[in-house]
Amino acid sequence: MVGRSSTLWILALLLMASTISNANAVSCPQAITMLLPCQDYLVNPSAKLTVSCCQAASKLNDMVHSKLDLKDLCSCLKQAAASLHVIADRAKSLTGQCHTQVPVPLDPNVDCFR
Repeated sequence: MVGRSSTLWILALLLMASTISNANAVSCPQAITMLLPCQDYLVNPSAKLTVSCCQAASKLNDMVHSKLDLKDLCSCLKQAAASLHVIADRAKSLTGQCHTQVPVPLDPNVDCFR
């Protein structure tokens, strides 16, 4: 279950992201909010992957339409992953376990401009 301090971090990320977001298909705050069902799985090694997380990842994938959207979303999720201490291996396994694509890796080490 998401703790109070994690929720505060998410709110802080949303506020910070809203200042750097532009009018793309999906804003940074929207993307972070959409992926909230995945948070426990991504930061807790014993958490189980949920159907709602997989549905959120699939929906986010459907909302990204251009290379600019991808780069902006990548920068957003990279920041969020680092701030929330996402377990990189869990993030990388998300697409395979959900049988879907995530438009950008949820990895704090990804190069968003390749």
